[in-house]
Amino acid sequence: MKKQIIIVDDHELVAKGVSKFFDNHEIFEVASIINDPKEALQKLPILKPEIVLMDLDMPGMSGLELIGRLKKEMTVTSFVILSMHLDKNTVSKALEIGAAGYVSKNSKEGEFVVCVETVAKGQNYYSQEALTALSQNSTSLSKTSFSKISSLTPREIEVLKLVADGLSNKEIAEELHIAVRTVETHRKTIMEKLEVNKVAGLVKIAVQEGLV
Repeated sequence: MKKQIIIVDDHELVAKGVSKFFDNHEIFEVASIINDPKEALQKLPILKPEIVLMDLDMPGMSGLELIGRLKKEMTVTSFVILSMHLDKNTVSKALEIGAAGYVSKNSKEGEFVVCVETVAKGQNYYSQEALTALSQNSTSLSKTSFSKISSLTPREIEVLKLVADGLSNKEIAEELHIAVRTVETHRKTIMEKLEVNKVAGLVKIAVQEGLV
């Protein structure tokens, strides 16, 4: 039996177009398209798909609000945002509420599929455009600073944010559903990439980048 994907998007043509990308996929299939966020709020906890592809701009409730409410009931479902919004504030909020993926609606077919396959393995997938937006600062960044922060993976950015929020390795592991040793490895890698040796240095960079 194939793993179920549900698309939540009030633009039916867009949703059907994305759905076609998985017509012949060996593992995944689009089980349903829901055009109304209120309907999605009712049906998704019952249907419990493995992946939900979520639009952001919908009448009555934004995709971010919907994901925030659904994650309280659907702990095993992964949410991927499909959006034209690629500004830092929106992408940061998506990361904060725990969206596992973020892909532009202008992305090619292959990226949609790779994103879903990656998220299904328990990893995050943020498109390069989303990562670039996340790395931008309201003030001008030096090329060196931009290079460092943009070298972090989506998971490392998550860990960096939680470290800056004051969480311990154990708390971060529980938050991200990963092993404590994995968190320790991420922290070591982040420090090496950002060239800092103290937590205070990580917090400073996280604040500068608007992650907290």
